[in-house]
Amino acid sequence: MSSHCWNCGVLLSEFDSKKIFFRATCDHCEADLHCCQNCKYYKIGLPNDCAVPNTERVSDRTRSNFCEEFSPLNHAPVKKQETAKKKFEDLFK
Repeated sequence: MSSHCWNCGVLLSEFDSKKIFFRATCDHCEADLHCCQNCKYYKIGLPNDCAVPNTERVSDRTRSNFCEEFSPLNHAPVKKQETAKKKFEDLFK
């Protein structure tokens, strides 16, 4: 499984098939990696914005946390701004 940075999208080859540690940061952009934004269970709109029931509340989704349910994204994240821009441009095709 390949992990990516939630912030810059760079492939994190040093974490392939390994656990991302609580204090790990991206070598490219220095973003925290063990955070909600980089977790496959992060789902805005669900209780606590998490697909795993009864997880602890996390106030800053971009900072590292100690969630035991954390599981890294296995794909490069899609930035909302890029998605919105593409949808807008598609209107004129």
